[in-house]
Amino acid sequence: MTMSQSAKQNATKPEIFIVDMTKKEHFKRSGFLSEKLLEEIRHTLEHGHQSLLFHNRRGTASTTLCKVCSWSAMCQTCFIPLTLHNDAFHLRCHMCGLKEKVPTSCPNCHGADIIHKGIGTKRIVDELIRLFPSAKVVRFDGDNSATESLDASYQELYDGKIDIIVGTQVIAKGLDLPHLRLVGVVQADSGLSLPDFQSAERVFQLLSQVVGRVGRNENPSKIVIQSFQPTHPSVCLGLAQDYKAFYEQEIATRAYAMYPPFSYLLKITCSFKSERTAIKNAQELARLLQDKASIDTEIIGPAPAFYERIRDTYRWQLTLKSSKRSDLARLTEFIPTKNWQYELDPTNLLS
Repeated sequence: MTMSQSAKQNATKPEIFIVDMTKKEHFKRSGFLSEKLLEEIRHTLEHGHQSLLFHNRRGTASTTLCKVCSWSAMCQTCFIPLTLHNDAFHLRCHMCGLKEKVPTSCPNCHGADIIHKGIGTKRIVDELIRLFPSAKVVRFDGDNSATESLDASYQELYDGKIDIIVGTQVIAKGLDLPHLRLVGVVQADSGLSLPDFQSAERVFQLLSQVVGRVGRNENPSKIVIQSFQPTHPSVCLGLAQDYKAFYEQEIATRAYAMYPPFSYLLKITCSFKSERTAIKNAQELARLLQDKASIDTEIIGPAPAFYERIRDTYRWQLTLKSSKRSDLARLTEFIPTKNWQYELDPTNLLS
């Protein structure tokens, strides 16, 4: 079933602007908030209305490194970059929860030239406060406490007492704010680089949901989208909320690559204290499953999981693809119970 009309007959479609992030001339006062977005925020504030900025990454900076020797702050158990949280002034691993003090000098070369790169919601808030000091800016993401949550602050949001809202996907759906006139997306294509066959679909869904925050009534509204890939179909069709066109393109891609709904998937992951043991066990299981699998079952891997280390374990992964779900279900009988886990029809290949 297709809904071709808005719930309100007098609803006005938002005006959409796309900023190409590859062009440095668009960024003068801020390294990641374009002049177009800043100008629209200023205009919205002057008229007493709300702005909402969406960015699907928490924290202040995603990478802390030494400018001299290129040392990078990593979680020593998960081996992923630690994220800077400037409000509490600590580094945090978003996988295992490890917290560390922010270094003032490099632990490798002892140099003092430590820099923080990358964009998180907290850094966006800091930048907005610097540029619009009189505005009330509030952040909503997975780092909020219960008293700071979206539900706890909804009345303030609804009444227009918060000028600029910044958040991750928790703000992308379900919000109906009568004072909202501007929506900005800081980097619309950030999810496209993830190695998952559903990445394009997830970016499309998020942009469609973000766009749906405005244009719900007769009041004029605007959307400013910043992207390094402004012509990517997920970005263009998500902004247009063109579900049919996106479906036709994505379903053709899935058919060509034989991904769901044209096949079924089985994700198998092992976790061991030793990397060598993880690799050895993953290879042995791959050989066993190859012998037991039907002729049309494809075994992808073994390979390191997307999050290769969590706490003190190494993780390796196999992905099996088949046109028959029953064939994959049968193969689960050969998966060891200890140190292994599997998911039939996985919703995410990255976790």
